[in-house]
Amino acid sequence: MALLVASLTGVAAEANPGYGISSWAGWKPGDISRAECPELRSVPIILKWDDVESVQGEYAFHEKIGKILQAAHADDLSVTLMIWVGPDAPEWIYSKGVPVVTTDRTHNALGQKTDKQSKYPYYLHPEYKEAFHGLIEAFGNYIKTLPPALRERIVLVQCAEGSTGDGQPYKGNPIDKKHDISEEVWNEFRIEAWDRYRKAMPGVPILVNSDANGGMESQWLLDNMEVITLKEGMFSHGYIVSDNDKRLAKHAAIQAEANKRGKLVLMRGEMDGELFEMGWSERNIPQALYWSGIFASHCLLDIWNVPTKALKDKANWPACAFFNKYAGHRKVSTAPAAFCALRDGLEASDFDRFPATKFGGKPEKKRDAERYIKIANAFATYGARMDDPQKATGGGMINRKATGPNDVGWGTLPGNYSRFLTQIDPGSGDAGRWNIDETIYGRFGRSFEHQSGKKQMRFQLDAGFNAKKLKVTVTYLDKGTGSWSIRLLGMDGTKIFQNKNSGVWKTQTVTSSGFSDLILNYESGDDTTFHLIEIDRID
Repeated sequence: MALLVASLTGVAAEANPGYGISSWAGWKPGDISRAECPELRSVPIILKWDDVESVQGEYAFHEKIGKILQAAHADDLSVTLMIWVGPDAPEWIYSKGVPVVTTDRTHNALGQKTDKQSKYPYYLHPEYKEAFHGLIEAFGNYIKTLPPALRERIVLVQCAEGSTGDGQPYKGNPIDKKHDISEEVWNEFRIEAWDRYRKAMPGVPILVNSDANGGMESQWLLDNMEVITLKEGMFSHGYIVSDNDKRLAKHAAIQAEANKRGKLVLMRGEMDGELFEMGWSERNIPQALYWSGIFASHCLLDIWNVPTKALKDKANWPACAFFNKYAGHRKVSTAPAAFCALRDGLEASDFDRFPATKFGGKPEKKRDAERYIKIANAFATYGARMDDPQKATGGGMINRKATGPNDVGWGTLPGNYSRFLTQIDPGSGDAGRWNIDETIYGRFGRSFEHQSGKKQMRFQLDAGFNAKKLKVTVTYLDKGTGSWSIRLLGMDGTKIFQNKNSGVWKTQTVTSSGFSDLILNYESGDDTTFHLIEIDRID
């Protein structure tokens, strides 16, 4: 198993071939291949306990996974593995006295009526725990017997302790309240499961669901796991999600502590069926997926599960290609590229920028939809919209049910999405733009506004991003006949570009032997709108 560790440490970790786009949910040979989506890097293999051990003590790992692993290997695909145990416990569990827990769940996460996943075992029963821990040990023993070529395909194994891969024991609430499990007791159960997986599969990163973790759980991971491997759901379900500022701060603290200890952090997240169901995304799937991928990259997601149907559509490949380019590249000293995707985030939680005297509301009153509407109206001439304000005031799983674009949120991040390239004093020399057009680029942007004195955007490249030669690519909307320029501090000269009013998004590039700051400057005529700046090492 040592090869798995070696592939996930040091500089080699930044180039792990399994990082990037993954399909979803539960891959089988024939579902999707690299030929159908060249950007595909890994596939998830999801097993169900009742299939793997339908008879107690008789494990069918080879029958249920062997051929699937071989097919993934043949298509040069990495894999992630998980066994669902909660709603998929074998029937013999109940014959051993483990209570059946029925929940009040009637609708799934997409709001669709369902009678699935409402039956669970009572996890704390001693017979259940003994069988569950036996399953983990047997799973580890199977992985140890795999040929090296197949073992090396495994990027991670997710520990599913309860309700599928979620961090909670049940979907819905137990009808019989005696089966309620407190958060404290449940997290003790989870940690015990993590420890069992860690010992059963040395060298394999064990992923856990971060959404349910508090300080104790995070500390245990830092103290005990060689690779801190987390599922971060709200970094992958769209891009305007409430309270992601707090989630990012929490993750930054974990990343900083892991860095001190010389440990790698690995994250995955899922874009599920919402893409085809919810109004904000279904109206323009390529655009929704593209900006979701940029946001996921900003949040340092390493593996992004995307529905197979979306991956087979060539219109979505630019989103996948962008995510793959940055997946896994957390270290500025080894990253091949940097980016800054331009947007102005309208934060209802920002009472300095949007004072209550003008926009109403109170800091403790997140659900004041009228405040959100007033903020959007102030920027309506720049394209800002609030199609479904009530959804914007809820949590992440409510946000994603919006019928259309909501450009004001709460804790959804106030500025650009970026990696290693930061705008200095955003808004001082530019104006935010929203819903510019229906292309993948046109959801957000920043533009000059020379009549109000906004004529310069300045960006700083992280000091550790060094190379003998760099390529700068600027994506802009060629609308009007204005001119603008790129200047790289540390180099002589400025390169000026003249727009030709084609109405399409274009790119301009310059190369450099190195610089600290980059300046986009208004030169004359019509104002120009910009989408993205990317800097690539080409040495």
